[in-house]
Amino acid sequence: MTPAAGTGEALFETSHDRRHVTLPPAGAGDRNKSEKMEEHFYPSDRSRYPFAAKSWQQRPRSPGLKWHKQYEDPDSKKRGRVLVIDYIKKERSKEGMRKVAAQEIDNIEGLRKIYTNPDRGSEAVLRVFHVQNASWAAHFLLRKFNISTRDDLVGTDFGYYVKNKQRERRGKPLLTGKSWKTIHDPWRAITNTSFGLDYLKPYRVRNQDTQARRDRTGKMMELSCYDEDDNPAYGWDVYAQRLSCYIQHKEPPSGVPVPGYPDIENPYENGTSKQDPHEYLPRLESLDNGNAIIIFENSCSGSIDDTMVAARQQWESRWRRLPFYLAYESHDVASDDQMALECMKMILADIWKSVSDSWNCLIDLSNTHVDCLQDRIYEQPADETRAPELWTNSSNWLKVERLVTIHTNVVKEMQDNLRELASESSTDDNWLDKSPGDMERIGNLIQEDLVKPTDSLNDLVYKSVEIRDSRHSLQLNTSMWRLSWITFIFLPLTFIGTFFGMNVDTFSNDPSIKWYFAATVPLMTTVLILWYIIKHALARRRQSPYQRGVYEHLFHDLADSYPTLWSRAGPRQFIRPQGMMGRLKWNLILYWNQAGKTIGSGTLDPDSDDDDDLGAWARCKRTLTRRWTSQLRGTAPVGVSSSALEEGNADDLGVISGGVSGLTELLALPATEHAENLPGGMLSLPLSPGSQARRQRASPRGSSLERPSRPTSKGSSMGRDSGVLIEEEALNWLQELGRRSHEFTERVGGSEVRDSRSRSESRRESSIAMPSSNNEGPKE
Repeated sequence: MTPAAGTGEALFETSHDRRHVTLPPAGAGDRNKSEKMEEHFYPSDRSRYPFAAKSWQQRPRSPGLKWHKQYEDPDSKKRGRVLVIDYIKKERSKEGMRKVAAQEIDNIEGLRKIYTNPDRGSEAVLRVFHVQNASWAAHFLLRKFNISTRDDLVGTDFGYYVKNKQRERRGKPLLTGKSWKTIHDPWRAITNTSFGLDYLKPYRVRNQDTQARRDRTGKMMELSCYDEDDNPAYGWDVYAQRLSCYIQHKEPPSGVPVPGYPDIENPYENGTSKQDPHEYLPRLESLDNGNAIIIFENSCSGSIDDTMVAARQQWESRWRRLPFYLAYESHDVASDDQMALECMKMILADIWKSVSDSWNCLIDLSNTHVDCLQDRIYEQPADETRAPELWTNSSNWLKVERLVTIHTNVVKEMQDNLRELASESSTDDNWLDKSPGDMERIGNLIQEDLVKPTDSLNDLVYKSVEIRDSRHSLQLNTSMWRLSWITFIFLPLTFIGTFFGMNVDTFSNDPSIKWYFAATVPLMTTVLILWYIIKHALARRRQSPYQRGVYEHLFHDLADSYPTLWSRAGPRQFIRPQGMMGRLKWNLILYWNQAGKTIGSGTLDPDSDDDDDLGAWARCKRTLTRRWTSQLRGTAPVGVSSSALEEGNADDLGVISGGVSGLTELLALPATEHAENLPGGMLSLPLSPGSQARRQRASPRGSSLERPSRPTSKGSSMGRDSGVLIEEEALNWLQELGRRSHEFTERVGGSEVRDSRSRSESRRESSIAMPSSNNEGPKE
């Protein structure tokens, strides 16, 4: 390598796969002492170096990249800085090597020297400018690359976007993002495109930085974090910053001159009709017409460490080693044009990767902020003082989500612009192939991790406040109800007092005070009675779902506890308790718990205001029902009870006998009609001698109900040697039997005191005389 003119002795630091050359400036007293250049040589073909295939233990460790200028204090990082990286042409590098030159510049003179040195201007196949907080460098480069031109034919308003800060609305920056179309400049033989976007940068809050935080502009939001004691605290300020990128590609020479058109004038010649005399007109030969990428960045703090692509960090170190990464990833870098395009692809992909990393950092901090807010809200959900903070967060997440959408649209537009940019030099269309997916993933993370949890917190706060307000409304309604009762009680008394206070001749003699009470008590009693009647008369016409549920629950409990007295439909109707008080209590229970008044038919009124316990009288009736049912359980005889059947109770047997007699009457009539048409002996079954003897012993004798004599029908088996028979019975006799059974049942149920003799006689009268055949005993 040939050192630049005016440079001093070169210091070489040799390694197996690269040689590091340091070029100190000429002259010890030169004010550009900080300007140094670092040049690296990288192998273009790794197969030519056998050490690359050896194990890592045999390969000597490669020294890290060196930066000559040292920043002693934070204030030294707040001066503008430009990093220039030149990717040297193949013919200017040693065989099998690719040389990369990097230089840091902090003043305008050093930037101008790059173009005053003829060797530096002609040896770079691609030049990258990283401008950080350097307005002087931005102004110089905008003119050097003719970016600030106002001619729509070869320029855009990208220069205006770079020089101006974000617009603000109500003290908050208005976040934007934009891409500019691809422009072909045939006079310069270049194609260029550009994009710009605003992004969010979090800054740690420290107590000693109070004045510095006041001087910053573009603050978007504040984020909370956990302190050393795991308590939520104010920890981060988020500011809006801007990144702009200009991409210029040199078209391959075509050898065809620019065609002339009468309506199209050369924008680089003097005397054009559109030229503004006060506008700067660059000369064509003074412009930089090579491959270039210019990155403009500004930080709110003014430090070069707070930009998207931080100084001397991962991405700048990677750009200084791009030929190594290209060879490692097997990219075709044999030609200079191909190497320039591959380097441009990787640098632009790294820029968008840094955008994605900044979004991931912001999302992590925002998640912590949402967690802090959740902890505070879950402690007191009904605290409405958190509502403004929730609204602010919702507004911030909406802006963040909109900004991610802008970034996604910009990267997709840039894919099309870059394909058009390199359409004549390359057929590859893999520009920024992973960046759209990263932006969409970030958008989903914001939606799932920030927007939805905040919406859930909003719903929780609103519902908690609604519950609290509902409770307060109920308390207020109760207070108004009490006040209404007080007014209702004293209104008749006030009326009587007003009536007696009238100046009429009736009360001219000042009647005694006893007349006041004599009139007040009857009036008050009358009003209460009328109120009670009207209220309960209206209540019977409607039935609330609450009332039905209360009585269904009551009937269910009583049916489970006292199944002999209650069913789920209400109290049983055939219960006859002993004693007058028992019957009175049971009749009241039947009256109070009628199905039509409780769970039976009735119009449901969903809008009914009977949301209390249906009143004090209803509670009293339900309490008495439970108490009296418990008292009547041991003393009240039940109409049909399994325990009574086991004990042989005559009352229960009489009721059962009445039912059996009625059932016999219903079943015997159709059997009699069909038996007349059957041939004799067809249904007879022979019985054993033992069965016949048992039937004779069990045959009732002396029954009060004797079967009348009747002639034998054709279907009768009388006189035949048969077992079980179907006999024909007289219809009048069956009806008389049923009538006497019903009379006996009523007589038995109405008597309260019976002696043992009357019980036995009733038992004999309730038995039915069964028809008998010749010496065969009763029918089984």
